[in-house]
Amino acid sequence: MSSLEEQIRKILAEELGSTTSSTNNTVSTGNNKGVYGNVDEAVQAAKAAQEIFVDCSIETRNKVIDSLKEGFTPLLDHIATEIVNETGMGTKEAKIKKLENALYNTPGTEDLTSEIQTGDGGLIMYEYAPFGVIGAVTPSTNPVETVIANAIMMLAGGNTVYFSVHPGAKAISRWAVEKCNEFIEAATGLKNLVVTIEKPSIEAAQEMMGHKDIAALVVTGGPGVVHQAMISGKKAIGAGAGNPPAMVDATANLSLAARNIVDSAAFDNNILCTAEKEVVAESAIKDELIRLMQQEGAFLVTNPKDIETLTSMTITEKGTPSRDYIGKDATFILDSAGINYSGQPKLIILEADKNHPLVVKEMLMPIVPVVCARDFDDMLKTAVEVEDNNHHTASIHSGNLVNINKAAHRMNTSIFVVNGPTYSGTGVGFTGASALTISTPTGEGTTTAKTFTRRRRLNSPEGFSMRVWRD
Repeated sequence: MSSLEEQIRKILAEELGSTTSSTNNTVSTGNNKGVYGNVDEAVQAAKAAQEIFVDCSIETRNKVIDSLKEGFTPLLDHIATEIVNETGMGTKEAKIKKLENALYNTPGTEDLTSEIQTGDGGLIMYEYAPFGVIGAVTPSTNPVETVIANAIMMLAGGNTVYFSVHPGAKAISRWAVEKCNEFIEAATGLKNLVVTIEKPSIEAAQEMMGHKDIAALVVTGGPGVVHQAMISGKKAIGAGAGNPPAMVDATANLSLAARNIVDSAAFDNNILCTAEKEVVAESAIKDELIRLMQQEGAFLVTNPKDIETLTSMTITEKGTPSRDYIGKDATFILDSAGINYSGQPKLIILEADKNHPLVVKEMLMPIVPVVCARDFDDMLKTAVEVEDNNHHTASIHSGNLVNINKAAHRMNTSIFVVNGPTYSGTGVGFTGASALTISTPTGEGTTTAKTFTRRRRLNSPEGFSMRVWRD
């Protein structure tokens, strides 16, 4: 096995958390709903479908997308329940909101507007064409949400999709792919626009990345698996890790800041990559902010031994967040740590130094440290440091326009939220287009249908321009 293959195997094992065996020799049991027994058969089915789909009209693409919206609408409650049951992460209420965002707020063919220039040189036209078959790696944190949103965007661009789903959410993800095919075929007669395999594995993900008929890769995961996609030799769109800081300066509306931060950091038990992972607050307002956060449902842990217990319990010996607590309720984590509390806290907060492990690691659980900064400049410097050049998401709560502008410029993140919850940067609450795939490592930012197309140019020097001709 080559060194590259060994790297991919090791990284995917860590990212996917699966040790299942290769599917290379599995006999296909394709069920005519896009689910196949091995990678090659699934990719070949998607390739054959794309060769038909590429010639279809925009009207047909719209019918495909409409069929998904109409078909999934009555199933959102069921899907949310099954995601929680299978993954053990997050909350049903939050998942319904994320599913609604993916289904109703994802741009389709309307995003693919043509660009036309005319003049003495005739006509120049730019249009957006499909890559072909896209290989999409999906996470367990947003499994069906990502399948739906990516399917809408990629199909809008005229592509077909092979979903390499996370083994931790394989049942509900496979079901979602089957439903996509069921809805699309009923509306248009087209088959296999979206495909997957029955048993996702490390080897299957590795095979998909290297398959000759996969034209582009879209990977949602940690930095390792995103890096492997980027060096695959294919067009790669990578959605990597983040560690979003929420900055609160001395001019902020503290009541609003506390409400937004607690609501957003507790949303789906903090498994969104955009969720506030730490708060950096100016010393002048830090204590009042913490008091107000407690009023909004956060539980403050003050005992140093309890903080040490939380840290050692939720971070493994390898220095990674423990899967036992990712996406779990705050009460579950507090109970596991033996920390007494009252009521039903939805978020755990504590004061910590900027170098504390709970500050510098993306925990994906409802534990949010509060870091004290001397003043605005120290706050911004600290926020940039703990964000760690992920360039993913950051937010600020401030009433000072100059401070807001300076922070937005200096953070240089794909998403920057001002005086609001960071989940608004994903489109939740219908605050702009949905953003389930946020491609920071490869630079696309919040993806839309246009992201999954090639920009093509047509020149017609002999015409066409109604304004001018030749002397």
